Amino acid sequence: MVYFVGAGTGAADLITVRGERLLRQADVVIYAGSLVNPQLLALVKEGCGIYNSATLTLEEVLEIMKNAEAQGRTTVRLHSGEPSIYGAVREQMDELEQLGISYESCPGVTACFGAAASLNLEYTLPGISQSLIITRMEGKTEVPQEESIERLAAHQASMAIYLSAGMIKELRERLIIGGYPEKTPAALVYKATWPEEESYLCTIGTLYDTAQKHGITKTALILVGEAIAHCHYQKSRLYAPDFSTGFRQAKRESIDTNNFPQKGQAHKPKERQRLSVISFTENGSSLSLHLARKLSGETGIEITLYTGSAACAKMQEGMEKTQHPLYVKNIGTWARKQLQEKNAILFIGACGIAVRAVAPYLTDKLKDAPVLVMDEKGQHIIPLLSGHMGGGNELARFLAKILGAEPVITTATDLNGKFAVDVFARKNQLQIANKDGIARVSAKVLRGEEITISIEDGHDDCRQRGAGTAPPGVHIVPYPPTGPVDVLVASQKDSSESAIWLKPKEYVLGFGCRKGKKEEEIAAFILQKLDEAGISKARIAALSSISQKQQEPGIVSWCQKEGIPFITYTAEELRQTKGAFHCSAFVEEQVGVDNVCERAALRFCGPGGKLVLEKCARDGMTIAIAKRKWMVTFDGE
Repeated sequence: MVYFVGAGTGAADLITVRGERLLRQADVVIYAGSLVNPQLLALVKEGCGIYNSATLTLEEVLEIMKNAEAQGRTTVRLHSGEPSIYGAVREQMDELEQLGISYESCPGVTACFGAAASLNLEYTLPGISQSLIITRMEGKTEVPQEESIERLAAHQASMAIYLSAGMIKELRERLIIGGYPEKTPAALVYKATWPEEESYLCTIGTLYDTAQKHGITKTALILVGEAIAHCHYQKSRLYAPDFSTGFRQAKRESIDTNNFPQKGQAHKPKERQRLSVISFTENGSSLSLHLARKLSGETGIEITLYTGSAACAKMQEGMEKTQHPLYVKNIGTWARKQLQEKNAILFIGACGIAVRAVAPYLTDKLKDAPVLVMDEKGQHIIPLLSGHMGGGNELARFLAKILGAEPVITTATDLNGKFAVDVFARKNQLQIANKDGIARVSAKVLRGEEITISIEDGHDDCRQRGAGTAPPGVHIVPYPPTGPVDVLVASQKDSSESAIWLKPKEYVLGFGCRKGKKEEEIAAFILQKLDEAGISKARIAALSSISQKQQEPGIVSWCQKEGIPFITYTAEELRQTKGAFHCSAFVEEQVGVDNVCERAALRFCGPGGKLVLEKCARDGMTIAIAKRKWMVTFDGE
């Protein structure tokens, strides 16, 4: 009898219990040379014949097996890792069948799983990758054209590349040609789980340089894919409270609670805040890493670290269990990109650096992203820009709280604890039609004068609940007002005179598309439908879709440029949305729900929402537009 046994990834104690038992019982062991940990050979019994297959041909290996079988002896063919992966076992099995010799297989742990354990990786992160490709470069063994590195790279999945450490330069080029960006996370793992293991985190672009620097030319596994950075992923649905299994019933009430307005609250979308942090010194870099760890929980903030110091970036390479800062050569160019993408920016360093970096790219106080500065000791955090409309003041207070720092707030209304009309507008998703009115209303507030607000009938949430309606210094007057008011909150501007007009963002886009749709196609489709419906982009409260589209580049980019929140819901959450929809069995098979765009639009709206544009499809895209029942509240002001 011949047993093909997987020795595991390298560490002697990673062989399976069955594999160890077979080794102890074997009369003959044929092991795979330097690829198998020699400590395993200490398990064999006295008198066992031991052969190193590294010096043998296939015919010589078979001759040993044949002789052992003739003597009634048990043979263990000890392969490295998992024999079914690059183990050349099938040819041995076929020969044994010809010889009439029985055989069985005992699985082992392959190298990519040992490497994953060493780096604490999960290859299949929801929203990032749900596939692991195990492959190799062409060497002495050919690879089918359909399985070339370029073709496999096009899937953008997690990839483990074996037997290719000596061809890393060519591998890097072919991965990039296939579609992986140069900055895609990568890792080199030399002799995974062996005592002499070495592992280095890098990017596809720096793979070759990393291998050269550390002298890696063989016995190494190359891993590539966004999952290696283990960030920006979605949580598994398996443990979500609203997900049913054979052992646990979904808590249905949690779905409604999380996504619909609570008592006394206006609807507030759950969109993750994107925070880009840049530092310039070793102390600043350490502080940014500390902040990233603090934000690693459910904070609603998606953080990306950068550094303006090449030395700091180099020093952080190879760090495990955290995100090392990306090197930025030109701070101004970097700042422009962050502002265009509406990312909140935190500079760890001098205020002057921040001011000079962002000044040329500022556009509008109502649209600019928040910019904050923190000293490299983490003692003070200053919101420089968009303290109100961008939420910079709130972000500063939040970061200060988790870091034990002091928020330095300079906006007058905050300092004096007064009503801020622009904060009121942002929290209630109201468009400021005339921004010059902000200063006029704020000046009146700071002088201690009472301001008047008129809210379109049926939309004052506090009044509908019979609760107190306004903070001190604010007087609510009936709608429509009979005379001039300071603030008018209404869908349409009538003859009423006001210092500032706040228009509700009362429309929601529901959107779905095939993977890989370009931003230009998405923008053209959306703008066409908005134009046909006579709806301005400024009136859009959010674009919503299914959670599988959370990282869809075209949608994300368009929403960032337009400053429109992008909200996603799970298939289970969309199924809970009530209504008559244009259903598709194909869509349900693909994503788990029969309609995405209509359900997503109404899901965001909550109670009282209605479709004003039913599902429209074009070139692999679908869109629906819903009108939400908007409400304003002073809670929290």
